[in-house]
Amino acid sequence: MTEDPQRLPLEPASLTALFLVCLKIGLLSFGGGLSGWLYREFVERHRWIDADDFASSLAISQMLPGANVINLVVCMGEQLRGPAGAFAGAFGFLVGPFFAVIGLSAIIDRITDAGPLQAALAGVAAAATGLLVVIGWHGLRRASRHLSGLVVVAVVAVTVGLLKWPLLAVVACVAPVSVALRWKRKGGPDAG
Repeated sequence: MTEDPQRLPLEPASLTALFLVCLKIGLLSFGGGLSGWLYREFVERHRWIDADDFASSLAISQMLPGANVINLVVCMGEQLRGPAGAFAGAFGFLVGPFFAVIGLSAIIDRITDAGPLQAALAGVAAAATGLLVVIGWHGLRRASRHLSGLVVVAVVAVTVGLLKWPLLAVVACVAPVSVALRWKRKGGPDAG
């Protein structure tokens, strides 16, 4: 049985390590599922951030304009090392793919039969989907500790996923309720 990453002490992150981890994720990932990779590296493998802080950073990054994963990297980098950490993480995450896309575009221009390439990309997409399922499972498991958290997750899933209501409108209505429930569970303003 492995130890729960929530219970292990957090480790400090150097700017170099932050850059290299983000560079690796940026180079080795494609498409969706990046938040799952970031969770594995930042929470489970390096123990720089705990699962609750990761979930908070993920929620904030999804509400900000722009690419969610870049917002997440910037948010966690800033949390770990301030503005320099935000820059190191974002630069590491973007510099590798920038040059990889330029190189791949030159290669793809020369390939006439792209069947094997399409099969490889389908495999990458399947792996990314699996990582998204894992991060969703962790969030659902955390929310299921309290009935109120599970209800909030269900309301968001139904209104956005099934009823196709706009995400920002749902978040604007559900977020204050979620914060109030958490505040009440922690004991209100007198909790230490």
